[in-house]
Amino acid sequence: MSVLLVDGDNLLTIGFYGCKNFFYKGNHIGGIYHFLNTLRRSFEEYHLDKIVVFWDGHEGSLSRRKVYHLYKENRKSRLRSDEELNSYNYQRERVKQYLEELFVRQGEYEFCETDDCIAYYTKNSPEEKKIVYSSDGDLTQLVSENTKIYNPSHHKLYSVNDTIKYSHEDVLIENVKIIKILCGDPSDNISGIKNMGIKRLITLFPEVQTKKLSLDDIIQKSNVIFEQDKNNKLITNLLTGVTKHGVFGNEFFEINNKIVNLDEPLLTDEAEENINQLIGENLDSEGRSYKNAIKLMTEDGINNVLPKSDDAFAKFLNPFLRLTRKEKNKRIIKIKNYE
Repeated sequence: MSVLLVDGDNLLTIGFYGCKNFFYKGNHIGGIYHFLNTLRRSFEEYHLDKIVVFWDGHEGSLSRRKVYHLYKENRKSRLRSDEELNSYNYQRERVKQYLEELFVRQGEYEFCETDDCIAYYTKNSPEEKKIVYSSDGDLTQLVSENTKIYNPSHHKLYSVNDTIKYSHEDVLIENVKIIKILCGDPSDNISGIKNMGIKRLITLFPEVQTKKLSLDDIIQKSNVIFEQDKNNKLITNLLTGVTKHGVFGNEFFEINNKIVNLDEPLLTDEAEENINQLIGENLDSEGRSYKNAIKLMTEDGINNVLPKSDDAFAKFLNPFLRLTRKEKNKRIIKIKNYE
């Protein structure tokens, strides 16, 4: 079973800003087109059996803000006007409608972030081969024998033991998590060790580029370095948990590990229950129809941005029709087995 797990808001944002010139009757449709086109191309390229899209829920970051009150406090919307905001929200809701008709599974849960949903899915579906589609660096920590990461910004599919470019430096993909814990993450407003940037981290721990490291590995080597050079200010900052906000000791490591590490996803019981259903249960086909999807495409003018040919519509929808058959066949097989 091959599954594509999609960071919905990430993919929509890429299309929304990347396909700026896609309009129909004065309405921007770049986000919709890019989203659907990405899914159909991925279905063909990776021979998928299932597609699951997750969206950030209302107050999704609340769980982490309870741990670290500054989490994402610096986030400002890229949407520069009410018109842009309305367009983005319309396309977001419209994509969800398409996915329902095209037998794409999706989930969105209050107080839950997409990263945690995808992490929970990967950890509870051991028999599936998974590809995570996102440019979010946090998700690189999910790479395993059964999970690969496709980063659309890099145009590359990553596997275990691969090297990835992080803040312009090459590092082992499994170490992105430890780098974010120690260096922080400005995009999420997470403070790291004072004066600890990626270059200084590599200077102290060059193994971060070639060998998977744990926090214990870092602490042990830091103690060795400190014994050799007790005047090393950076190592002192690391061992005592010094950030720009003050001295936090072990609390620094506990907090940053909690908000960065996806080993224990921060989800509600309802979200976990629903994700388990996405993993194991069949989709209800009632009311779903590719004819409804064609109606949506016609209303949005998607056909106007397709290649000019008599079979453009059919070619665009064919991967989704195959996905529909796969999902329906699962239901048939289950019924036959039950009988």
